[in-house]
Amino acid sequence: MKVDELAESISSYAVNILKEEGIEELFPPQAEAVEKIFPGKNLLLAMPTAAGKTLLAEMAMVREAIKGGKCLYVVPLRALAGEKYESFKKWEKIGLRVGISTGDYESRDEHLGDCDIIVTTSEKADSLIRNRASWIRAVTCLVVDEIHLLDSEKRGATLEILVTKMRRMNRGLRIIGLSATAPNIDEIAEWLDADYYVSDWRPVPLIEGVLCEGKLELFDNGFRNTRRAKFEELVEECVAENGGVLVFESTRRGAERTAVKLSSITAKYVENTSIDKAILEENEGEMSRRLAECVRKGVAFHHAGLLNGQRRIIEDAFRRGELKVVVATPTLAAGVNLPARRVIVRSLYRFDGYSKRIKVAEYKQMAGRAGRPGMDEKGEAIICVGKKDKEVAINRYIFGEPERITSKLGVETHLRFHSLSIICDGYAKTFEELEDFFAETFFFKQNEISLSYELERVVRQLENWGMIVEDGSFAPTKLGSLVSRLYIDPLTGFIFHDVLSRMELSDVGALHLICRTPDMERLAVRKTDSWVEEEAFRLRKEFSYYPSDFSVEYDWFLSEVKTALCLKDWIEEKSEDEICVKYGIAPGDLRRIVETAEWLSNAMDRIADEVGNSSVKGLTERIKHGVKEELLELVKIKNIGRVRARKLYNAGIRAAEDIVKNRERVASLIGKGITEKVVKEISVKSLNPE
Repeated sequence: MKVDELAESISSYAVNILKEEGIEELFPPQAEAVEKIFPGKNLLLAMPTAAGKTLLAEMAMVREAIKGGKCLYVVPLRALAGEKYESFKKWEKIGLRVGISTGDYESRDEHLGDCDIIVTTSEKADSLIRNRASWIRAVTCLVVDEIHLLDSEKRGATLEILVTKMRRMNRGLRIIGLSATAPNIDEIAEWLDADYYVSDWRPVPLIEGVLCEGKLELFDNGFRNTRRAKFEELVEECVAENGGVLVFESTRRGAERTAVKLSSITAKYVENTSIDKAILEENEGEMSRRLAECVRKGVAFHHAGLLNGQRRIIEDAFRRGELKVVVATPTLAAGVNLPARRVIVRSLYRFDGYSKRIKVAEYKQMAGRAGRPGMDEKGEAIICVGKKDKEVAINRYIFGEPERITSKLGVETHLRFHSLSIICDGYAKTFEELEDFFAETFFFKQNEISLSYELERVVRQLENWGMIVEDGSFAPTKLGSLVSRLYIDPLTGFIFHDVLSRMELSDVGALHLICRTPDMERLAVRKTDSWVEEEAFRLRKEFSYYPSDFSVEYDWFLSEVKTALCLKDWIEEKSEDEICVKYGIAPGDLRRIVETAEWLSNAMDRIADEVGNSSVKGLTERIKHGVKEELLELVKIKNIGRVRARKLYNAGIRAAEDIVKNRERVASLIGKGITEKVVKEISVKSLNPE
């Protein structure tokens, strides 16, 4: 089907945009599914990676916007939101307004009210409803990318509640769900009263196989091809033919070790590159230097310990072909679009307290990256296994079906988190109405059982915590409404309120309070961390608020203390590298911990205001910038981070006016170029004070 035939549905102007993108003709499944896109009914599309389901959703959104509607495109990750936003901006050429909403959970982002297409994450979309963003009620089309993540332990419940809330908010809402794999798509379609279209067509054929004890078996259209091969040989033969290779390792350490090992191979095929310099501009720690050495030789490791900027550098370089191989942990498979000619899965096992096989769906996600449209005639996905797992790999993973998608909403932590918001948002004023709301969820559709016992328990808990009152009907308290808007677990809100109502806290006491909450990521305590216990004993007076009813296992307590001490070192201006070595973490881990702590510190500060406790004032900004209180004025100036601020402060330059008065001296300390940017920033702020 030629794209010109779409002019009547999306306008000739939109068709011209597609042609500018090099799209002259639709893929076969797109041509079949396009008939279902334009009538306006709810629709689920289950199509392999790169088969063109996103473009179908784009056409549906363009048509909706032309008709005067507003579209919300929901993705699971911020990185993916940024990628989709950049892709959708092409529609601005025909007058559509495209926006993005991620980050601050309290922000309503009212400036997006004029946008036709808005990209966001499910958590941010839910927070927009909680904070009563006026424009969210005007959404007429909801596109859910990766709708199979209803099955996710972490974010599935939020996605499910978001969809249920938005259907309640606008009974005429159109929903389009996209998925690469959805074995029980008929169940999801029945829940959403939707049509569905399933295709296994791929623009690049996928050949799958196993590598076992030096023997490679590939399965191609019913034929089994066998030859001798080693892992390193499979990498080199693909790189030698100018094909990219994605290797998936189950651990960070494994990813780094394999990348170093493969660097001697890729070095033969790499041309001059400056990627290593860009990597080190982000961070110069031990891990970053190791990564820079690898990328100089054409290979990179990729995991959550890297900084976001470093991950983007690697992804872009791999797409350009400057990097020949990326060795990643499986988080990459569920993230950004990064295809390769050959995908090699090094293990079917994952360690999660104990060793267990990964889900078939996870393997399919990784294998789906094989084959670059327009560049490769075929893609190959190869599993490395031992003899005992060979038949399992073939029968279950290669030829088997992904696991059935099941709702994860029934867990108590999810129920209390979302029940509070359902009451605060006015969806339920009685227990019966609360049950009615949950009766519209995917959980109820799948299980057809009432959650009355669990909901009764959650409601009583929220009452005991002072977040709702019941006098014939439910009503949120001031605290309950605040906790819901802050987007924190009600238990987190209760812990903050309980402690801050009783006492003032020191810095380390406040940091430990943050680390006690269920919303905070905690650092594992290693065998070599005996110093953590010593510090905990030394600081025991700071933790005197710890009530017996919150008592936890001692190892858990020590992990809280270790995380609090890590944050304490951060706000006392210890260097990132020093902190990473001391706590056994990577720069990406530190940034993630700091961002989470900043969010929770802000919530703690807001609750402290409610109870009249000022002891935690200023802590959020210190966590954000990683500085002592005396540097706060300097670090708030753009382009002056914690290191530059300390240099200036120690030289007697302690405020914006000092910088303007002492330009030459400032330039000698932080560089002429940076000084010019800083002075310009100060001038702009003085002309446009907030």
